[in-house]
Amino acid sequence: MNEFCPDGYMPTREAIVRAAEYWFPERIAALERAEAPQSETRADDSSEALARALSQPLGIPDALRHEFHDIVNQTVHRLRNLLHQGELTAYYFGGLFGDGRHAVSSGFWATTAADGVMESGTYWPFGKPTRWYESRPNYSLFLLQSELDALLSEQPAKKRPLPKAKMPELVAALRKLDDLPNRKAQFQALCNMPEFREFRITNALFREAARQTPRDPGRKSRR
Repeated sequence: MNEFCPDGYMPTREAIVRAAEYWFPERIAALERAEAPQSETRADDSSEALARALSQPLGIPDALRHEFHDIVNQTVHRLRNLLHQGELTAYYFGGLFGDGRHAVSSGFWATTAADGVMESGTYWPFGKPTRWYESRPNYSLFLLQSELDALLSEQPAKKRPLPKAKMPELVAALRKLDDLPNRKAQFQALCNMPEFREFRITNALFREAARQTPRDPGRKSRR
């Protein structure tokens, strides 16, 4: 049975998946491709695979488990930093002091008591029981979806590598920039072109394109 989640909120485990897809799209896509041949059934999409890594780690193939967990750990670390800095707030509902919404203090996220809380989605206001016969209250933990979405949109997503198939387009675009004073200006102009803005154009890629578009040897570079 699915646990109730108030409108406008998301469980912390779902927030981990959301943030990981935004921060590490290349690594998740690579894992999806690697997982597909190892599964007799349809490969999970990134959300399903990451969620499974959180809830059923033994269900992830051994060869991929470390990579999935590394993505989760890095995502949780970044989210905890944001929670500690007060840029995000985690909430729970109910409790001994009223049935309304309660915020988890930002200082909590810098303590060892916060270890595993995001991943489990459960908050223990008075700490986890230390003995099997103890009973302490615990509550489901949520983030405001609007807060998380706003924060992610403010942080630039990692750019994708330029596909080899687009190399001829890069060379053609560079030829049109011959009027610019030097290679540095051309490189900056290429990176700002709408058709290349989503890709990471490395210095090595630019040098390869430049070799295919030699400049007039008699042309002087203007600094």
